Amino acid sequence: MSLSPKELVDEAIKRGKAKAEYSTLTTAVLGIMAGVFIGLAGVAMIRTMGSMPAEWGTFVNLLGALIFPFGLICLLLVGGELVTGNMLTVTMALYGKVITFQQWLRNMFLVTVFNFVGAAGVAVFFGYFSNTLQGAFVERTIAVAMGRVADAPLQAFLSGIACNILVCTGVYMNMASKDFIGKIFGTLLPITGFVIAGYQHVVANMFLIMAGILAGGVTWSQFASNLLFVWLGNLVGGGAILAGSYFLAFKVGMKQTTTTSNAVKKDPVEGILENE
Repeated sequence: MSLSPKELVDEAIKRGKAKAEYSTLTTAVLGIMAGVFIGLAGVAMIRTMGSMPAEWGTFVNLLGALIFPFGLICLLLVGGELVTGNMLTVTMALYGKVITFQQWLRNMFLVTVFNFVGAAGVAVFFGYFSNTLQGAFVERTIAVAMGRVADAPLQAFLSGIACNILVCTGVYMNMASKDFIGKIFGTLLPITGFVIAGYQHVVANMFLIMAGILAGGVTWSQFASNLLFVWLGNLVGGGAILAGSYFLAFKVGMKQTTTTSNAVKKDPVEGILENE
């Protein structure tokens, strides 16, 4: 069993409203945990790719892409506030006028900050100080981080848009399914796609580029520039394109259809009297 596309819009609005009304403490805890899950998924991806023979070529990227989605799957199933997912649900609630712009802005800001705390914390404590990404894995860590910051601002922005179309589709499909297995596979496929394509995700980059900084391959200025343009791209992809499109289709468009239908069904005699 699953929700229909029209039911999904209502569900997204309901969830977005609930998220916007979370206390600061709840937002902080769930935001940090989301960053931790994404960071740990990044560790697993780098370790997987770093241990594969170079001769395997693009198959190495495929293996990494299949590993990474477990981070989003975990936070969606056990609880977590991820800013890229909230760009869909909380923005949908804003479109539905069930929250204010101030509530939307507060959620975007707080969740971004606490996602950074969680993701950067994993890079520092579970990647660097634990030596998990040191030694034989330093080269792969730097290569992945440099791949993130290699894009020019426009490229990073456009990559961020494409990324969050896929990420929010994964969130949406997870939301649609009512069973455990369906939620897992609904999330797995779009996330694998964005990783294979190399699109940029702001929270993943919080971990990956921080790990690259600690490994000595990336600078703080590159980090800051990347996060800004990727965040904006993610917002356009999840908030404007995905949330906007489905809200227009199932809320604005269907409301107009219902209004027109009601006008057609109006009593002809009543219509004549009104025109006299």
